[in-house]
Amino acid sequence: MFDNNLFEEWLDRKSSEIILKLEKEPLKSEEMMILVLKAQSNHFMHLDTDLRNDMIGLREDMKAQFEQVNKRFERVYSFMKWQAGFAMTFLIAIFGALGSIYIQLLHLQP
Repeated sequence: MFDNNLFEEWLDRKSSEIILKLEKEPLKSEEMMILVLKAQSNHFMHLDTDLRNDMIGLREDMKAQFEQVNKRFERVYSFMKWQAGFAMTFLIAIFGALGSIYIQLLHLQP
């Protein structure tokens, strides 16, 4: 398995050596490639950090939105329970009234 820490340490060390050498003599192609690799590594590290921060922010935003949706569902569910209770009471009252009317009509018939 490739050890990233070992690679990063080697790249840091080599790039530091090359930068010190930069002012004294011209660079070889291999040294230029190492500096480009170090620049890319730094760029990727910053992109990774930015992406992680963006994902943390997105996760917090999504959590807040889900909490709002949850509250809305709870309100709707509560309203539906009250509606169902009202409907049942209304139906019981209607059927009770119809039943009492029916019983009275039975007693009136000869």
